[in-house]
Amino acid sequence: MRDTAAVVDEPPPGPPWDAPVDACTFACLDCEMTGTDSARDAILEVAVVRVVGGRVVGAFESLVRTEVSCDPGALALHGIGPDALADAPTFEDVAPRLAEALSGAVVVAHAPDLDVAFLDRAFESAGRPERLRFALDTLTLARRAVHAKTYALSSLAAKLSLGEFRWHRAGQDARATAALLAHLVSVFRPATARDLWDVRVGQAGPPRVRASFDALFSRMAGTGKPITLVLRTPGSDPVTVRGRVDRWARPHLLLALGARGRRGLRIVRADRVLDAREG
Repeated sequence: MRDTAAVVDEPPPGPPWDAPVDACTFACLDCEMTGTDSARDAILEVAVVRVVGGRVVGAFESLVRTEVSCDPGALALHGIGPDALADAPTFEDVAPRLAEALSGAVVVAHAPDLDVAFLDRAFESAGRPERLRFALDTLTLARRAVHAKTYALSSLAAKLSLGEFRWHRAGQDARATAALLAHLVSVFRPATARDLWDVRVGQAGPPRVRASFDALFSRMAGTGKPITLVLRTPGSDPVTVRGRVDRWARPHLLLALGARGRRGLRIVRADRVLDAREG
C-alpha cells in the first residue's frame, strides 16, 4: 500500500517510473537562460545527458538563438553573449531533437522548477505537445542524503569528488547532475525511480514513506529477523543501525536494538531511512 497522505500529484504508473532502476533511462537536464522570469526571458542553451544503469548512453546539447536581451547578471554567470548565438538554431529548430532526448525517460535536474517552467513555455510557443510535468530533484535528494553546508551543485560536486566542471554551462551542469544522481542512487539503493520520487524533505503533512520500505518493514515486523538501516537526521552524517522490526506503525518504525532487543527500543522516522536491507 502506498502512502497517499499529502500527495497532490504522482507520476503516471508503468515505465519509466516503475521500471527497475538499473533499466530506467534518466534524462539529466540543464538550461541557461537570459534571466529568471519564465514569462519574459528565454532559453539560451539546453543540454540533456541520458543515463541507464549509471552509464551515459547519449547526450544532446545546443545553444539557442533568441531575440530576448540577456540580463547582465545572467550573462556574468554563463557568459553566453550575442556573438556566441549568432549562428545558433532557434528553439523551434532544436525542439524535435530535444524532445527525442527527453522521450521515455525520467527527467532529472538540480532544483528543476525554473528549467521546467522555461521548457514548458518554450515547447508551448513552438506548438509542440511536450510538457515536463514531473522531474526528480537532485537538490531534494541531496538534502536528505548528504550532510553539507550548502547544496549548490558545484559545492556538492566538490564535497563528493564528482569531477571538474565548467559551471553555468548547460552541458557541464547536466553532466554534473548525472554524476550526482549516480552517487545518490548508490546511497538510496532505490528499487525504481518512483522510489526516489517518494524521498521528500520538509513537505507538508505526514512524512512520506518509500513504497519499497513500506513493503520491507511490513514483511519483517514481529518476525525477529535482523534488519540493517542507514539513517540520517538533520545536521548529522549517515549512521548504520542494526536491529529487529518490533512494530511498523507508518511512518514510524519501532526498532529493537542489539541481540534479541536487549539494548532497548528506538523509534525511527521512515523518511529518514536512506537504505534498508534484511540481515
